[in-house]
Amino acid sequence: MNIQEIRSPFSYNEISSMKQLETPIVKHVDDGIEIHFIYFGNEDTSSVHVLGSFPGWELQGGEMTRLEESDIWVKSFLADSAFASTYYFSINDDYGDDWGERFKHMILDPLNPNTMVFSEVPGDPHTAISYVEGDEKLATMNLRKKGNVYKEMFNSSVLHNERNLWIYDPIEVDTPKNVLILFDGFQYTDAIPAPAMIDHLYDEGKIPATVIIGVDSPDRFTEFVGNDVFTQFLTDELLPWIRDTFRVNRDKIVLGGASLGGLAAFYSAISRPDLFGGVLSQSGSFNHKKWVDWPVHHMKNESKQHPVRIYMNAGKLEVPALQEANNQTYSALKRNGYDVTYDVFNGGHDVLWWRETFPRGLEYVFK
Repeated sequence: MNIQEIRSPFSYNEISSMKQLETPIVKHVDDGIEIHFIYFGNEDTSSVHVLGSFPGWELQGGEMTRLEESDIWVKSFLADSAFASTYYFSINDDYGDDWGERFKHMILDPLNPNTMVFSEVPGDPHTAISYVEGDEKLATMNLRKKGNVYKEMFNSSVLHNERNLWIYDPIEVDTPKNVLILFDGFQYTDAIPAPAMIDHLYDEGKIPATVIIGVDSPDRFTEFVGNDVFTQFLTDELLPWIRDTFRVNRDKIVLGGASLGGLAAFYSAISRPDLFGGVLSQSGSFNHKKWVDWPVHHMKNESKQHPVRIYMNAGKLEVPALQEANNQTYSALKRNGYDVTYDVFNGGHDVLWWRETFPRGLEYVFK
């Protein structure tokens, strides 16, 4: 996807005269789609930046321009194709390289009625993010999380730690159920309403009855980067507990996650295809420094068919290294006979898109 900054076509008088203004303003032109960000500041506003998967996370590239010495700030772009993205405004930004502090102070677009609301971690206040649909109509934004998800604490003697498990098992059937183990489990019950999606697809006859086990991590930057000890935790501790607790189909156990969670799902399933039948990787961090060359050098074509079915995706607005690493991983999987599909979506490393593409992945791995 090609994005370029363009000069804002609006004057101070034009914007001031607009009634019931909703932003950003999205316009179709011959060359693609224009998007115009607008922010109304005050006498204390010295700078405004717009940051997100679109237009990007580069501070300089997101700096907005003051209109005619007024309190109105603008920034305009031209995209050559459809997109959807979350974004924030950063006001009077003097945080330098301290992105943690910057994120604490970012705000919603006050004039945008489209917001995505979720909790980052259990018990925290809700996070709200503005989003824009640039000719890309999102289908899942009206889905709401289910209320009957329950939590279990799980102690691991393999990893010498404990974690939350988030469990959803609402459907009563006479046959064993499939199992979906999701890393960053709380994210998949709140920001990504996986239980509601499971119910919807089951009611439509598109997937079988499925138990969700959402797995949180006390240290995802250690556990989710291709960690054999974490895989041992899954195979020696979590799976036996699942089988003892639920009546499940041993041949239909799928691992899933986003970003590092997608990498962890892929690594553990490929390492133990005797136990895991599928992978759902969303924007998998295959560009992680511990991982980059693994698919090429470690996937051997020992048989023409492999038991692991894989759904993977990445966005056109991801960082180039992640896009290339996902392309390389997909090529290695196809070359070595795996049942795999690869979706490229019109967005970036964004929970908005992980939520939007999650049902597609479910249908593929459980079809």
